Amino acid sequence: MKKTSIETYYELFYRWQRSGLSKAAFADREGISKVSFYSWCKKFETKTDSQDASTGFTRIELAESASQAAVAKISYPNGISVELFGSFDPDRIKALVS
Repeated sequence: MKKTSIETYYELFYRWQRSGLSKAAFADREGISKVSFYSWCKKFETKTDSQDASTGFTRIELAESASQAAVAKISYPNGISVELFGSFDPDRIKALVS
């Protein structure tokens, strides 16, 4: 059986949060192991809660009419990823990551 990456599980976790489905229903719909999905959700929920409290960052949800495909993704070695949607200024992005 092929192992699923942390990035894939985080994407599933994020999609589940937006889906309005229970974890079990979402796992069934996606054809993934409920046990694994529950385990990863617990890790992400704990990590997200502690990061939000300590860094002051808040997740911003996109409007439903906004583009759903990211135009760029920045992945840091510590596992944090930043996805950019819509148009953006490359110079501004360089300033953010340097």
